Amino acid sequence: MKKLHFIAQSKGGVGKSLLMYLMALKNHHKENCLFVDMDASTFTSRRQLSFVDEDKLDTVSLLNERAAIQRDNLFVYLDKLSRSRYQEIYIDLGAPESEQLPALIEFDEVQLPLREFADDMDIEFHIVIGGAGAYNASVEYLLKMVKVVKDDFKITVWESVTGFRKFPELAKELAENCENMGLTFRRFGDFEPETYVGTEILSGVSKGLALEDYDRGPRKRLIRELNINFQYD
Repeated sequence: MKKLHFIAQSKGGVGKSLLMYLMALKNHHKENCLFVDMDASTFTSRRQLSFVDEDKLDTVSLLNERAAIQRDNLFVYLDKLSRSRYQEIYIDLGAPESEQLPALIEFDEVQLPLREFADDMDIEFHIVIGGAGAYNASVEYLLKMVKVVKDDFKITVWESVTGFRKFPELAKELAENCENMGLTFRRFGDFEPETYVGTEILSGVSKGLALEDYDRGPRKRLIRELNINFQYD
């Protein structure tokens, strides 16, 4: 069964593209793996994943001229994926696309439900949560997604660590709430921008560097990140 990973959050700047980058570092060597940038406003992941083989990259816009998701565009693309050779697919949704997703899925419940349409696919939603001033909006979006998809699809919540560094009480609250709701909780991206290693990693991300292109210190730190936070099935 094909596995689809949707990376989503309607609040911009919380780390969706960084999560996509780290997932690509971990998985791009797999033969039947595809990485899709659906963020039509920036296509950041496409640039950051320049180390990935071209045949494992795709760029798709689901938006019409009014910047609204075209439901048919999504279903046509999912149908295309269902017939492709790719077995594991990572999709970076932009903030505008993420924001419209809950309403789109709710609408589908009276049309053709996403679960019914994608009955031959294992779909997981990865919801990124930002800290500090992004926290409330991030959690509000998570709750919307829980309401519309939890009964049908798996949700994994990712704490973007950098934004929580000065707010440990929010990090604790998030972890506890995820446990209470029965959601998988993970953390990623503990790169301190004020340090040499953190600066080099974030610079490398923006340049789309492969793991072997980093200097020893940043490379070792990234390997540690992948081994600790991305060891899962």
